[in-house]
Amino acid sequence: TSTPKTSTGMPEPSPVPQEQGSVQQFAAVSLSEEVGVEKGTSTPKMSTGTPTMPPDPSPPLRSRHRPPGVPADAPQEVVRAVDAAVMGNRGGGMDCLLEMVSEGQGELPHSVVDVLLGTMGGVDGLDEVRDTTGTGTSPSIMSNSGAAITAAELLPHLPFSEEPSPRTRMAVGLHAALRACTRNRAMCSSSGLLAVLLESAEKLFVGTGRSSTSPSSWDGTPLLQCIQLLGGHSLSVKDLHSWLGLVKKVLGTSWATPLMLALEKAMGSEEARGPAATFEFDGESSGLLGPGDSRWPFSSGYGFATWIYIESFSDTLSTATAAAAIAAAAAATSGKSSAMSAAAAASALAGEGTIHMPRLFSFLSSDNQGVEAYFHGQFLVVESGGGKGKKASLHFTYAFKPRRWYFVGLEHTNKHGLLGKGDSELRLYVDGSLHESRAFDFPRISKPLAFCCIGTNPPPTIAGLQRRRRQCPLFAEMGPIYIFREPIGPDRMSRLALRGGDILPTFGNGAGFPWKATNDHIKNMAEESFALNHEIGGSLHLLYHPSLLSGRFCPDASPSGSAGTHRRPAEVLGLVHVSPHVRPAESLWALAYGGPMALLPLTVSGVQMDTLEPALGELSLSLATASLSAPIFRIISLAIQHPGNNEELCRTCAPELLSRVLHYLLQASSKLGSGEKEGVTNEELVAAIVSLCQSQRNNHELKVQLFRTLLLDLKMWSSCNYGLQKKLLSSLADMVFTESICMRDANALQMLLDGCRRCYWAIREPDSIDNLPLTGTKRSLGEVNALIDELLVVIELLLGAVSSTAASDDVCSLIGFIVDCPQPNQVARLLHLIYRLIVQPNISRANMFAQSFISSGGVEALLVLLQREAKAGNNHILDNSANLSECDVVSNEGSDAKAMTGEGYYQDDESQLAEQHESIVHEDTEQEAAKTNGASFKMLGAKIGRKISNSENQLIKNLGGINFSITADNVRNNVYNVDKSDGIVVGIIRILGALVASGHLKFASSSSNPNLPDGLLTTVHDEGNTMSEDRVSLLLFALQKAFQAAPRRLMTANVYMALISAAINVSSADENLNLYDCGHRFEHIQLLLVLLRTLPYAPRSFQARAIQDILFLACSHPENRTTMTTIAEWPEWILEVLIYNHEKGSKKYVDGVSIGEIEDLVHNFLIIMLEHSMRQKDGWRVR
Repeated sequence: TSTPKTSTGMPEPSPVPQEQGSVQQFAAVSLSEEVGVEKGTSTPKMSTGTPTMPPDPSPPLRSRHRPPGVPADAPQEVVRAVDAAVMGNRGGGMDCLLEMVSEGQGELPHSVVDVLLGTMGGVDGLDEVRDTTGTGTSPSIMSNSGAAITAAELLPHLPFSEEPSPRTRMAVGLHAALRACTRNRAMCSSSGLLAVLLESAEKLFVGTGRSSTSPSSWDGTPLLQCIQLLGGHSLSVKDLHSWLGLVKKVLGTSWATPLMLALEKAMGSEEARGPAATFEFDGESSGLLGPGDSRWPFSSGYGFATWIYIESFSDTLSTATAAAAIAAAAAATSGKSSAMSAAAAASALAGEGTIHMPRLFSFLSSDNQGVEAYFHGQFLVVESGGGKGKKASLHFTYAFKPRRWYFVGLEHTNKHGLLGKGDSELRLYVDGSLHESRAFDFPRISKPLAFCCIGTNPPPTIAGLQRRRRQCPLFAEMGPIYIFREPIGPDRMSRLALRGGDILPTFGNGAGFPWKATNDHIKNMAEESFALNHEIGGSLHLLYHPSLLSGRFCPDASPSGSAGTHRRPAEVLGLVHVSPHVRPAESLWALAYGGPMALLPLTVSGVQMDTLEPALGELSLSLATASLSAPIFRIISLAIQHPGNNEELCRTCAPELLSRVLHYLLQASSKLGSGEKEGVTNEELVAAIVSLCQSQRNNHELKVQLFRTLLLDLKMWSSCNYGLQKKLLSSLADMVFTESICMRDANALQMLLDGCRRCYWAIREPDSIDNLPLTGTKRSLGEVNALIDELLVVIELLLGAVSSTAASDDVCSLIGFIVDCPQPNQVARLLHLIYRLIVQPNISRANMFAQSFISSGGVEALLVLLQREAKAGNNHILDNSANLSECDVVSNEGSDAKAMTGEGYYQDDESQLAEQHESIVHEDTEQEAAKTNGASFKMLGAKIGRKISNSENQLIKNLGGINFSITADNVRNNVYNVDKSDGIVVGIIRILGALVASGHLKFASSSSNPNLPDGLLTTVHDEGNTMSEDRVSLLLFALQKAFQAAPRRLMTANVYMALISAAINVSSADENLNLYDCGHRFEHIQLLLVLLRTLPYAPRSFQARAIQDILFLACSHPENRTTMTTIAEWPEWILEVLIYNHEKGSKKYVDGVSIGEIEDLVHNFLIIMLEHSMRQKDGWRVR
């Protein structure tokens, strides 16, 4: 009887390689063992628990040798059943195996697993530590992909009760074989293993959970890893459809998310980055042998470019054995006997040692002169040999990593000099970028090109030329191979890498089809490819593309080869396979209309039948679909790189559709998060959306639309919790500079300001939305303030990155928002932002923003704010809530005038208002304010029934604002979110002082209006002339009237520091500011006059501090004393302070300051000024 065939019967691209030494292993089996097997004898272990099989009536076949790798003690009937199953015999093979692996068969299932893994091969070192460097033991190649198919079919039926169970060992063995090398994945992919694995996964996962406490659960992670590896290698449309169908079927279990994550990893795997078709060199004896030439074609230099995926830098068992044979032959020839001397002889005779250094290419003449590029470890080495046996080598410093795709380019320039000497340079390109360029002598070769080897050096059997030279093949995948007869330069090398390895170049007139493009991007790609082919065509010597390999030859696709003028095909050495790859992104494009948009239904649990809008379904299904949202958005971001998927997104109006789905997911997250289970979406969803928007590189208009609809629309994100919104704003801040053009075209600043007024205004406009989560939980004002701070960071970065031409428009938008905003805390923050822009260290940009602020109506806006502050008076305490854990926010549906007029006031007790007011307020003023009605608010949340402690109160006073960092815990307690009611006035004073100090605003010397301050503000224009403006001149007057109208609320320590700092021209934001330092002078007298004129209305502690500081400044510098005596208000202002305190009341102490202390300060001030004036010619007033 003839021996059955060993093939699997499955379509293979090439003959299956057999492991070395198999003949010797077969011969080692003793005759007695063969006879014993043939007679049906078995071991005692097999006799127990094995059912008695009836005798086969057919004549017995001659026993077959065991496949290499099968354990010697494996039962023969298991070996026969596995062999029959692999051969496709269902009745005598697979059914028998199913019976063997059924429960209650003892150790028989383990034997089945061992025999299957041994027959399959490629799982050497299964229980050893994995070599991640790729420089250790070379991966083994699978012997039989049919055994892998059988193992996958048998997987659901294997027992798994005790670990390591047969099922787990089988899955881990399959994963090890697939992980070993690309050849194994290519064999299994062409055999249809992925479809079988998906069917097995369906049998295992559908209707089961993954609870670790359940005794019937099995960890299917190795199975998912096998599916992921095969999907990343090549994923057909049919397999992708089955994959997504399996995800839909297991939505009720916890396997849906791992399956979708496996698809995401397959989509972004390293293999998916490579060319669509590649040469596979097995590291044994494979390679390509190009044609020779009648002359040396590289007299002007050379260039080499390809895409490469290195499996391992080490040699295989076969090449090591061959090297030992070469060393033995060299030893016999030279008469040496020891191994060391044999290696030395081989090195001397062959010109190199026995170390395995796989060749990238070898261009050699008949006398062993030429150029070779090989890997020494992980480093690329170029070696050249010229006449008289001279050799030189250059080691590059770039460390290549195994199992990663690279575009590698080499160029060697040969610049001839006048005296026969020139400057030669060797350049290395990695992924299109010039990594290293070094001087290296170009070899002078007069002999013709004899050998042009790719992936190996000439084997020893060719013409007896290198009979003692060791062959060093490359274990790698390679894409298209370009060989140039001269360097093409960095620009063309970069464009070649950017084009990728999928393109099969065409040359000549009419090459390329840009008119067939369906969009501008594909048209530009076609035109660029045609231009690049036209530029490199004249320099191209040979071009071998994997898709052209047929049989043992690969035709030349260069201009001369494709035109037929020279037929120069490359001959295959050994076994060179062509591995086709179907990328997951391509299959996703071909799967359905819309491409990756077809995945969106998996994120929706229900649909309203009348409107077809997404709707929440049952809780378990909603949780399952929501958990798939982040992986699906990341898959779309990966698939969008494919031109077809990009076109599908444009065709299906993807931004609007994604916005609807995202809005549904965010609302579902808020509702689902309010139940017993935690919210299913978190910062991972924000990161996925950011990745989706940033991944669009080819269609700028589509990218702008994605930013506008998904990231910059704060209305959609306002229903989420604080952490999710903070993550969004932080992500926007990170993208300001990397995506500056896109955010500028998306009008990001205006959209963020509009989102703030719709979502973060407590006094809402008619078109605003409810900024509370849909769960009904309340949000504290501290959280809103923290989000506003994050938003202002984004706005400040946008303004910092703005160009000079667009700065005016952005500042105008900012001013318009300030004027419209009814929230004092937000206005104060924006004024502080404008101040920082005006005083930034970059003088040119600071002047740009200052001029933009003035020309956009900034001074008029400040006047409007001061009028609003004056009308509010002392009763406007909307955001003064330092002692509340949850703060009030107005929810008025009408205009904000209702809140400003004070309708619906409520009375508060005296003690609560006393804690809200600062220590500088008069006691009688506090009592009066306690009887005054406050604004009517609607609480965002219930008040926590405690008042802050004294230590927290002291911390609040020390903070003075929101300068400290905000965390998720203290945001809700408002410890770091104290909004001062004087923040607007402080910001106005700082901006005014900065504009005056920088020279953009100047004071006029006199005024014709006696009701206005003596100094007028005028704006200085670029031409140098000054123009008085009534609205600008009213600014100081409005500031004075605001202080008089609301002294209790506005005349605070912060306002005082801002005003006195502006008067002496120093920054009040400087923490190290010390007014008692010598050298401070009064520079802006008009700002000082505002302080002096309003000082009688201020609280007594404010008066005491101001008089004391001004007195010290007057004593510290003589010019200050002269200034004080020359102003028109001297000495009326200080006398009015004294008179006001006497008229106010008879209380002796207010806030720890007695009227006697005020009198002493006034008396001392007058004495010092009198002594100074007596030394002057005209006394203490000079008019």
